[in-house]
Amino acid sequence: MFAQVLYTQWKWARTELFLYVLAAFLVPTMIIRIGYSSIDAYSIANVLGVMSYAGAFFGMLALVCAFGLAWRPYIIDQQLRHVGPLSLPVPWATFVRLRFLAGATLLLAPTIAVWLGGILATATSVIPPTLHAYPGGVALRFLFATLVAYSAGFLLQYVAGKHAVKVAIGIFFFVMLVELAALLMGYGSPLSKAFDL
Repeated sequence: MFAQVLYTQWKWARTELFLYVLAAFLVPTMIIRIGYSSIDAYSIANVLGVMSYAGAFFGMLALVCAFGLAWRPYIIDQQLRHVGPLSLPVPWATFVRLRFLAGATLLLAPTIAVWLGGILATATSVIPPTLHAYPGGVALRFLFATLVAYSAGFLLQYVAGKHAVKVAIGIFFFVMLVELAALLMGYGSPLSKAFDL
């Protein structure tokens, strides 16, 4: 049963999954090439700038991958009025668990691409002798980030259903309201503290 759910989910998401894998594989090398093309390529500020761009890119890619893979099957099922999943001879909870595991399994493809892209980027670039590259560590962090975002997106979609976008917008405005209230009361930025953490 899991293999069929995985195949169906891959079939629905293969185009965007290919784009995620391509971006995860090529962008690390491009970021390093662009960042280290200047004369003062190995200054601390330049290295930190390149790494901050790479970190921001991987964070955004993790969110896009996770929410895309979490919401795509539900949207297709909703268009078909959930006839397929409800007609299966398994309980709804089992089907949702299988669907979650299938999407989490598909997240391994961009993670492996991040790892291979990091290996390619470090192999084709001259890195200062005092720095070390850890493409495996970056890929592992990427996997954890995608799994956390995938879990949140999956939960939001299956709990809120067709109102998921409205709930997500409401959560966004609630967080912004808390941020503004904390700044006005002089407590500092909770988002900045969470980002640092």
